[in-house]
Amino acid sequence: MYILHLFTRILLVFTYHIMHSNRIIHSRDFIKRFKPKNFHICNKLKKKHHGGWQRALKSTPIHHTTVPVIISTNCRSLPNKILDFQSLLSSSTYHNTGIVTLQETWLHDSYDDNIVSLNNFNVFRQDRVCSKKKCGGGVATFIHSKWSISNKVCFKFSNDFIDCITVRCRPKHISKYKFIYISNVYVSPGCTILDLSMFADEFTAFAAACFENSLSIVTGDFNGSDCSFLISLGHDNIVNFATRLGKTLDLVFINDAGIYEARKRAPLLNSDHCIIRVLPKIYSKSHKGVLSHLYSKVQRRCYSKDNLDKLRCMLKDTNWDLFTEQTLDETITNTTDYLKFCFEICCPKETLFIRFDRLSSPYLKKLRRNKELLFKTNDKPGVKKLNMLIKLEMKRLSVLYNQRFLSCKTPSNLWKLFKEITNGKRCISVPSLNVDTLNKSFIRSSVDTLPNDTNHIDNNFSGFNTLDVLKCLRSLKPSQSLGPDGIPAIVLRNCADILCYPLTNIFNASFSGNVLPFAWKNIKIIPIPKPSSGSDIKFRPIAITSPFLKLMEKLLLLRLEPALKPFNDPKQFAYKHGRSTLDAAVVLYHNVVSCLDKGAKYVRSAFLDYTSAFDSVPRGLLLNKLSLTQTGSWAKSWLHSYFSDRMQYTVYNGKSSSTSLTKSGVPQGAVLSPFLFSFFLHDLPHSNETNFVKYADDLTVSLPITSESDSSKLNSFLLDINKWFKSNGLMLNPSKCQALDFTFKHRRDIHELVSSHDACSIDGTEIETKSSIKYLGLVLSSDLSWSSHILSISKKMFRLTFYIKKLRQSGINQPLVLQFLNSCILPIVLYCSPLIFPGLLKKIISYYEEY
Repeated sequence: MYILHLFTRILLVFTYHIMHSNRIIHSRDFIKRFKPKNFHICNKLKKKHHGGWQRALKSTPIHHTTVPVIISTNCRSLPNKILDFQSLLSSSTYHNTGIVTLQETWLHDSYDDNIVSLNNFNVFRQDRVCSKKKCGGGVATFIHSKWSISNKVCFKFSNDFIDCITVRCRPKHISKYKFIYISNVYVSPGCTILDLSMFADEFTAFAAACFENSLSIVTGDFNGSDCSFLISLGHDNIVNFATRLGKTLDLVFINDAGIYEARKRAPLLNSDHCIIRVLPKIYSKSHKGVLSHLYSKVQRRCYSKDNLDKLRCMLKDTNWDLFTEQTLDETITNTTDYLKFCFEICCPKETLFIRFDRLSSPYLKKLRRNKELLFKTNDKPGVKKLNMLIKLEMKRLSVLYNQRFLSCKTPSNLWKLFKEITNGKRCISVPSLNVDTLNKSFIRSSVDTLPNDTNHIDNNFSGFNTLDVLKCLRSLKPSQSLGPDGIPAIVLRNCADILCYPLTNIFNASFSGNVLPFAWKNIKIIPIPKPSSGSDIKFRPIAITSPFLKLMEKLLLLRLEPALKPFNDPKQFAYKHGRSTLDAAVVLYHNVVSCLDKGAKYVRSAFLDYTSAFDSVPRGLLLNKLSLTQTGSWAKSWLHSYFSDRMQYTVYNGKSSSTSLTKSGVPQGAVLSPFLFSFFLHDLPHSNETNFVKYADDLTVSLPITSESDSSKLNSFLLDINKWFKSNGLMLNPSKCQALDFTFKHRRDIHELVSSHDACSIDGTEIETKSSIKYLGLVLSSDLSWSSHILSISKKMFRLTFYIKKLRQSGINQPLVLQFLNSCILPIVLYCSPLIFPGLLKKIISYYEEY
């Protein structure tokens, strides 16, 4: 109102003078008379309009912008420019970039996404697959994970001359547009009219179906080709300056061009195409400058030696007899709360500031500013000289940064250093995922019920002594992750000699009373993404239980293992001391070769796959099987309490779901789960004619085929296995099961014989038969050769050579590089080496030594 009142009075005066004279002359004091009393303009309004839309955009967080800031350039070999790009994006000028589109990446299938990844960016690639050249072509689009909550590749195109990829984005804040489509195009200079028209037809058909009510942005290096098909789609080019040697080769087309403005920036190191920075000319939802500080606050507990010693002194002076004068549940609740209270006092939270611009210094910022000024004046020798200085400064900063890690040569610090330098794998995050829905998907419905428990006291129970509890306490992993009760395992392990006495009394009371305290029954689920190449991400639920419950499970295993030794399955190679995947692979290979040596025409192996094996085990049936053994009744009754009333909740992206009751399954990540699962499968039907190999939930059934009836025998035996699974509450997934026909002969020699026999099937559903299968990290071929496995190793070796190059460029000395080779690369080469012919293994090592 004050502003409106002021302008109204000034407008009346101006109107009066315009009507009575041709010239207005007023002093400053005369104008100030029209300012009303208590007139004030708020600072937020001043900040908003001071400097225009560019200043407002610079101070806006990336996750609050509705349309992104875009960077586009022709990089000419992305692996050689990735370090410069990381340094560029960490600067204050480019820190609010939402999308980066690069052309001529020169990538192919041997390059992992981790090699070319950027911090907080998701990468989408379209490599040149049809070109006859050794290198060239390819496009890559990087989308900031904080700006877009959902990304999907909608269109891909690649031939000898053109590469294109289109990603559909859904920002966190969007109002006008339904989606935002980002298209990245590279057209080679030798592109023909026929190839361009073929691409234009496919892209036009895609755009007509998807671009309605959406914002479409097409960036790329078109090399002067005809782009009239984009103009016909309603797109306008906003680049009006030369991008390479006086020619406008890089273009940006937008179907709503009024909201963007293109700026010319200096090129990357050793690149001849300038950087195009596309800025939105609109205000975002928030104008608070959050990302002006290039660091984030992280809070964590301080587990220093002094803090842990303080905790030991506090627990040592505690009178634990005061906690034993109550019921078991009250004793456990008070003990847990007291330990948590002491832990929070002695190990307080500390705030850490993590910077993302490790390749930044005042001198480097000054060099980049000077480079931009010289680029605007077209001083090419000066830009070239500054490129060399920038490269040397970045190398110096990288060496200094790495030396801080190397000053404390602990394995954890070295591993963090290697992962950061080589852009190690990052966890996949889905911000739009509903935590409650995810928690419900981990719970399997079951009609199985727990048997009635008499809950009687077993007089034969002999309590555990203090030495048993102390041994289990010291065997805990020093994990700092908090369980459902808020106490990490590192606290129990550090104070093992003090806590072993009160915990022994509590554990013996729990086992003798056949009751697991309710405070230790909760399960925290951490979802781990499974390896997936598509956008459909599946998760594996990992259970985090109380460290006190882990101790009780370890103690129970001391009694269960001797009692269930007669039911130990010799064909199960997982969860056993001295056994590994090598033993399972050797036994499978030996069985196949032995059958072929005895005259079998071929050996058919079925690789079976369960559906959520651990989460589907019926608890009641498991307890019934245990009741048929010589296990003490106290253990069965305690396990009955262990499985009843188990509540779980899921934690993902800092959000917790509501608790839900679980009725089936053994939690993945618990101490007892592998042992109980192996025991549950011990009565799986078998025959003398078939060969079994089990490794956890991987089951392989092999049968030598000498006649047509043998293939029918295998199918009938698989039918019996399927019936056993259904009767025991488990389920096979025939769509994921695979079969492999091993033979020494060439495939075409036995093709007619195999086709005349019955196909491998389960309950009428045919299993896919392949020529090679990946089993426990090995690539098994039907001709029993290791060429496919060697090829997969050589591809891994090619990827890892880039990591070695990055380590050497970062100033890591030779002994540490050798340590990285021995710990990360050599195990891949030597994995299951006794199965591979020694001559081929030497070839692999010689190929590895060349790099």
